[in-house]
Amino acid sequence: MTFTEIARRVTDRGYVPRPITRQGVRHIADNDPAWPVPPDQWIKIGNAWAMPWAPIEAFFRDRTTRGRGAARKETP
Repeated sequence: MTFTEIARRVTDRGYVPRPITRQGVRHIADNDPAWPVPPDQWIKIGNAWAMPWAPIEAFFRDRTTRGRGAARKETP
């Protein structure tokens, strides 16, 4: 699965409350320590990264953290 395919599947299956983009999935993969497939297990295919679907599906299905998190207050 590429990030684009992951985004489509988790949106289609209702694992996220609103549609997610490939960039959103990549952000989660890069920043969530619970992401189930470490980068050293990603497979480079052309200019995309691929990884197994089963652990990612379980991650999104069981995930309780949603949204972008708390808004950041701008500092003057």
